[in-house]
Amino acid sequence: MTSEDTQRSKRQLPRQVTRKSTLPQRGFACIAIDRPLHGVNVGHSLRAALAFSARMVILGNKHPKINVRKLSTDPGRAYRHVPVLEVKDIFDAMPNDCTPVAVELTDDAVDLSTFVHPERACYIFGPENGSISEEILKKCQHVVKISTTMSLNLGMTVNIVMYDRLAKITRNKES
Repeated sequence: MTSEDTQRSKRQLPRQVTRKSTLPQRGFACIAIDRPLHGVNVGHSLRAALAFSARMVILGNKHPKINVRKLSTDPGRAYRHVPVLEVKDIFDAMPNDCTPVAVELTDDAVDLSTFVHPERACYIFGPENGSISEEILKKCQHVVKISTTMSLNLGMTVNIVMYDRLAKITRNKES
């Protein structure tokens, strides 16, 4: 066998393909807002989605005056980097095998400080002037609250929850 034959046979051997993920962690997070009324808070939420690597934002029954392309509180134009779905029913847009987590002040809600985030979660937030609908709450596997002395702005709440998820995932990865 000549060296040329050896090189030819080496080229014909199948290459071994590795399937190791290049992602920094497993899972994903989505943000959903039930009946948002003000573009200011939607903009802050989109900015949080981009900052904390949410994979999608779902706007359920948003106010018609909200235009995600023209939000002053989203200077980075997150809609160009994170898909934004505008739907009637949040659950129609939620990814398969995703755990719905309502963020709401209820008596039986788990405090965010002790909450263990699911690997694949869709965090659902209510409108600025009210609560998540009962219909949505019944479908959520978890209800989480942020214990404060007063209610928080929607955009701020989204940021806190997404930061908490990132901090806990990072902490758990290092241990």
